[in-house]
Amino acid sequence: MRVALLSDVHANLPALRAVLEALDPLQPEALWVTGDTVGYGGEPSEVIALLRERKAWLLQGNHDRAVATGEGLELFNDLAAEAAALHMSWLTETERAFLEALPVVSEREGFTLCHGSLRDPMWEYVISAPLAAASLALANTSFACHGHTHVPALFVGGTNGLRTVRPAAGRTYELGSRCVVNPGSVGQPRDGDARAAYAMLDTGAANVTFHRVAYPIEQAQRRIRARGLPDIFAQRLAVGV
Repeated sequence: MRVALLSDVHANLPALRAVLEALDPLQPEALWVTGDTVGYGGEPSEVIALLRERKAWLLQGNHDRAVATGEGLELFNDLAAEAAALHMSWLTETERAFLEALPVVSEREGFTLCHGSLRDPMWEYVISAPLAAASLALANTSFACHGHTHVPALFVGGTNGLRTVRPAAGRTYELGSRCVVNPGSVGQPRDGDARAAYAMLDTGAANVTFHRVAYPIEQAQRRIRARGLPDIFAQRLAVGV
């Protein structure tokens, strides 16, 4: 199966549209999103609607939970909490109920999906091979997909443990016998590359290809500012941090 893997869209509609347009010729058979569909950006309702229209399989991230229920707001920094509270006020009761009902962990096509890690699906950042191995040890599958860090990453290996691969855009990597894949962030990249990030999994061929796509950042910035969100969330889009 060819699967489009996305994460951390963060209510950035121009970035999501650019990714979906880039995916169209690739003809993925499924679309998986490992959490944080909302938070930070200016168009949470529109992003939710578009992903539902595309029949995406969504996981719950920490921002999704906070916006849906208020849970965890105290763990955010002040500006992130302000954005989450605004999103909560903008979304309908039906939209918040949809976010609240999203699964925290899911198994699909031999992959275990979550937002942070299997040790802490909402909050742990998997930024090293040992952390990836600790998470994967809790899975019933040999492969896992995470998000949350906003940085594309691949942790791959075999019986001797996982090693860290810093993926390059446009390159295809073998999954090996065990791996953890992080596609990076569609809507708030933090690896110094402002382009939206995503990945394509081929479960049959056991490989993953990482991608980046440019999008009209100024549109996302204008929407953030027009809706009164903290300006830092507009500024950082231009530099990918």
